[in-house]
Amino acid sequence: MSQTLRPFEIIIADDGSTDGSQDTIQSYVDRYPDWIKAIYQPRNIGIPRNRNAALRTVKGNYVGILDGDDLFLPAKLEQQYKALCAFPEARAVYSNFRRFAPDGTTLNYRYPAPQPQGKILPAVALFNTGFPRTMVADYDAVKTAGFMDERFPKYDGLWLTIKLASFCQFAYTHEVTVDKREYPESDSRKNLDQDYLDLSGIYTEMQPLLKDMDNNTRQYIQQYWQQILNQLKPRS
Repeated sequence: MSQTLRPFEIIIADDGSTDGSQDTIQSYVDRYPDWIKAIYQPRNIGIPRNRNAALRTVKGNYVGILDGDDLFLPAKLEQQYKALCAFPEARAVYSNFRRFAPDGTTLNYRYPAPQPQGKILPAVALFNTGFPRTMVADYDAVKTAGFMDERFPKYDGLWLTIKLASFCQFAYTHEVTVDKREYPESDSRKNLDQDYLDLSGIYTEMQPLLKDMDNNTRQYIQQYWQQILNQLKPRS
């Protein structure tokens, strides 16, 4: 709501909260009925399905995702709009973000140096996570990519980004546009078996998207993923 470039709409998808969040959300919907809308899940259905419920209702031509533990800095959309205008071939834009501890201490920045733009599939395919945290993408492209893949609940964002990068060019702006809270006990740091299931599935699905790369790049990406999967593979 504090963006210097006002978003066309704000869609809040609540995944069966039981902590009073729905009352807070509804208070904003009541105050801004033409700007903010809500989707309330009757029970917890998981991140990808909840995200998709919101994505399917989008009316604007670009879309971004804001997780509950993140903060958009006020100039985020304005900076990314300028980056898209400067690179008209791009259908998506991403940027830097800051990780900080619950006490407010800065932990690190996602990208110490400027990142590539244009055809970035080789960079994304190297297990480059975190794109959806800052990304704004053409809504039709997100629909073409199939929204969030509910088969991969822990890495739905990575897979969406890989699919988008397979047919879209990306713009980049190095400014920090998002603050991300890091919680030591967050769900994303648990359940390595699910990590393996998600990533092994993504690795298989990704292979056709790599066919046009040169052999060295493709083999490097495949070897990189195989090392990750070998580390995560359940031992029984």
